[in-house]
Amino acid sequence: MSETSVAERQLDHAVKELLQERVQLLSVFCELAGTDESTPPGVRRQLLQRFCQLLIDYVSLWQFEVQDLLLRLGDRHARAREMVERLQPLFLQAGEVALEFNDRYDATDHPLDLSRLDQYLSRLGEMLANRFDAEDRIISGI
Repeated sequence: MSETSVAERQLDHAVKELLQERVQLLSVFCELAGTDESTPPGVRRQLLQRFCQLLIDYVSLWQFEVQDLLLRLGDRHARAREMVERLQPLFLQAGEVALEFNDRYDATDHPLDLSRLDQYLSRLGEMLANRFDAEDRIISGI
């Protein structure tokens, strides 16, 4: 089996995994967005911890698997590769917003201030929606 066909299968698998992780990410995002001050703090903290882990896993999966494979298979997926390169600023900005959110709300090493969680979730949600749209356009070009 050629190196290209192995990479193609890896890309197919990575894209499927990305889309499955996206569903999980959105599910926990919606659950978290549905909480408020009346939600027990332990429940919100648990949801935040789960969401932050999914968020970082999702961002990493795109960058270190899907995007890398697309760039490695450039000639076979020239259109997708061009889109990745053109949309790179959006991916970088979305990644920064995700990392900022994670740094603020990953409760493993500092106390949490949940007073502005809704504002940060809103900003992150908008950025994720733009990112998902860009990813979908690239994936459809594969």
